Amino acid sequence: MKKTLLLVALSLLISFSAMAQIGVKAGLNLAKQTGNEVPTFTEKYLNSFHFGVFTHKDLIPLLKIRVGLEYSPKGTKWKNGDLYTQGTFNYLELPVLARVKLGPIYGLGGFYGAYALNGKTENNILGVTVSDEMDFEAREMKKLDYGMKFGLGFQTGLGPLHVFAQVEYSFGLQNINSGAGDAMKNSVIGVSVGVLLGGK
Repeated sequence: MKKTLLLVALSLLISFSAMAQIGVKAGLNLAKQTGNEVPTFTEKYLNSFHFGVFTHKDLIPLLKIRVGLEYSPKGTKWKNGDLYTQGTFNYLELPVLARVKLGPIYGLGGFYGAYALNGKTENNILGVTVSDEMDFEAREMKKLDYGMKFGLGFQTGLGPLHVFAQVEYSFGLQNINSGAGDAMKNSVIGVSVGVLLGGK
């Protein structure tokens, strides 16, 4: 399943990138999960590093379609004093976004699909940290996720390159909890910088 999804995503990205602009981006994810609660603990953002590649293709003046392929960890963290517990889901994500640009400012909006390549749980008790690989089946967690993504960015030219900085917010529409209990959905604030080769 993992290899099939990766091949489909790469094929889509390569076919779409013909005669399009190519970009790379990297930055910080601040992630939480609704419905994932730990009694007496307070939810905190789970901080992680994301990176990816994308292509832009013109539709009409000022409007482009962006298709990307990203490594994007998500999850949540809960703290009670020095104690904490967290779950990390490492997703391969395929966002398909519309981009509207006015001057150096642009907006993004669209959908994403994602598949969890792996994950881990981490618990810190009395200064001792214990990490385990996540067993999705035993925990009744779905690997497939999908949702919506919106963003705002600033871009400027440096010769043949265009550099940009952007902030994005994505929220899952998929309940990744396949067992009993409350629905669990991903939400992520992403801050990134990158470069775009060709185009505007």
